[in-house]
Order: sequence, then C-alpha cells, then structure tokens
Amino acid sequence: MKQSYFSELLKRYLHDDCTEGEAWTVDQWYEARDMPRPADRPTPAEEAVAKAKMWQQVQYRTQPRPTRWHTPALRWAAAAVVALGLGVAGLGTWQPTAGTRPASGREAAVQVSTAQGWVTCTNATGRPAQVLLADGSTVVLQSGSCLRYPRRFAEPERRVELSGEAFFEVAHDATHPFRVLTKQLETMVLGTSFTVRAFPGQAEAAVMVRTGRVHVVPNAVADTQQPSRPPAGVLLLPNQQAVYSAAVRELRRELVAQPAVLQPQALAFTERPVTEVLASLQTAYGVPILYNGAALASCTVSLAFGQEESLDGKLTLLCKTLGATYERASEKIIFRSRGCQSE
Repeated sequence: MKQSYFSELLKRYLHDDCTEGEAWTVDQWYEARDMPRPADRPTPAEEAVAKAKMWQQVQYRTQPRPTRWHTPALRWAAAAVVALGLGVAGLGTWQPTAGTRPASGREAAVQVSTAQGWVTCTNATGRPAQVLLADGSTVVLQSGSCLRYPRRFAEPERRVELSGEAFFEVAHDATHPFRVLTKQLETMVLGTSFTVRAFPGQAEAAVMVRTGRVHVVPNAVADTQQPSRPPAGVLLLPNQQAVYSAAVRELRRELVAQPAVLQPQALAFTERPVTEVLASLQTAYGVPILYNGAALASCTVSLAFGQEESLDGKLTLLCKTLGATYERASEKIIFRSRGCQSE
C-alpha cells in the first residue's frame, strides 16, 4: 500500500468517511499491531514527542523487506502515526491476530479467522477488500472470494490458496517463490502483479499478467484422469493470460481482453509508414503484431490515436483507414492488408 494512500485512508477512517473494505483494512492493521483505536486528538506536547519518534522510521524505511515490527519503539511509533494521522513511509504490513475477528456493523460482511497458523479471509462485502501479507505483498480480494494464507511465511516458498478472484502485487523475493493455488491452476512468481480468477463451478479459470512474468500450470490434483502425467505449463508476459478449461483439460495462452500500455509512445502520425505505426503499437503494448511487410511497403497514413483508446480501438481505426483487417491469434495479432496502390 502506498504511503500517500494509507495516510489519506487513516484520515478518512478517523472521520468515519470510508467504505467497508477500507475500514476493514485499517481495523486489521490495528489488530495486527495489537493497539487501541485513536480517540481524542493529542496535545501539542504529545504530537512533538510522536514526531520525534517518527525519525526511527527513516532507518526502517531503507530496509529491503520492511516487515518487522518487533521493537517496542517501532510499535509505539506506529501507534502515534495512526493517532496523529501523520504520513510516514515504511509503515509495514499487518497480519490478523489469532482467533475470529469480532464483527461490527460496517465490517460484519468481511470474515477473518485463523487456525494452526493459517488465516482465512472471506469477502462478502459486495466490493473489493485489500489484504496485506507478511512479506509486503498486497492482495485485492474481490467480492465472493476467499483467500487462505499463513500468518508468517516460514516455508521455502510463499504459498497462498484462493477461491474466487484476486489481484496480487507480489513483493520480489528471488529465494522464496510466491505460489497461488486454486482448484484448477497453480501460479508461481518471484515478484510481479497479476490477477487470478478461479470461481468454483465456472467452466474456465484464468490468470492475467499486468507486470513481470508468471508461470502457470494446471493443478495436478484436479486432473484425476492423468494424475501421474506432469502438467504442461505456460510462461506469461505482461498483457497475456492463461485460460484453463476444465472440460477439455486444456491450458491456452492468449492476450488479455484489454491490453494495457506498457511503454507510452507518441501515437500521432502525419504521412508516416504504416509499418512504423504498427511498430509503435507493438512497443506500447508489448504485443507481437504480424504483417506482410512487402505488401505495406508503400503505405503511409495520417492519424492520431486517443490516449484513452484501447488497442483494439486503435487497430480498428487503422484498418478503416487502410481497408485492412486484423485478428487475435493466441498471444499475437495478425494484421492483414492487400497493400496500397499509387494513384
């Protein structure tokens, strides 16, 4: 969670001006720190002392994995940050305390419980809820989804279990791979951001990558017909997804529905070669675009793409300008044109 967002969230929490999911996030942070909620504003003297304590966070901020909160001084400083609404980077991450969290009116739909060192979080709020893991990773758990994870990662790999849909921003740790297990798929990364969608009863499950690289394999436990056969996996790059069909036990790699811009480009062209336009789109989205270079050798175009326009929208406009067509093929785009004739 970014410093600016968390600071603003604490302010809105103190004024009872946040959503159920946001309030739940702050409540979990308090419970992990085992500290009372703030009541009254501090006196100027108390505020001065608290600000002095905040300097201890500067050294903590420079640590590569800011997940330790064991010293009394740091715990006191964290409490002061919340009470004063001060913004300090490196506030760390929270983990729910043992037992079932008591429900209140605004958070009753978020259920969190622990058993044998594992935390189970079920989101029934009707809106996304944010979960912060012990390694600094962040999970946005969608409504109707359940995430199970250890309070502290002690194994060689960081393993979590998901039923439903969640977006993961994984803290990089090359020595401890991060693995997401669902009934249908296993997803392994070192540090990246991606979405896993695997609701019970749905015909397909999917993993969609935003940044980094992700390795996805079918869950061998789910393959009851060929349990001894090593499952074939796929390596996903940004703007790619793996879709698993339980009916045919097939894992296919393809483009995500709405590719995001990875490297912004200047996308306004005046009498420029069409091949240059296609190259710019390929660089911007990291999506391979195949075309017949000889057929397009004499083609030029003048057009400007809108900043909010999708990749499909840009390609559609280009095709209308040239009388061309395009189609998606796995993780690639095939652009077809009969070329341009000189008048």
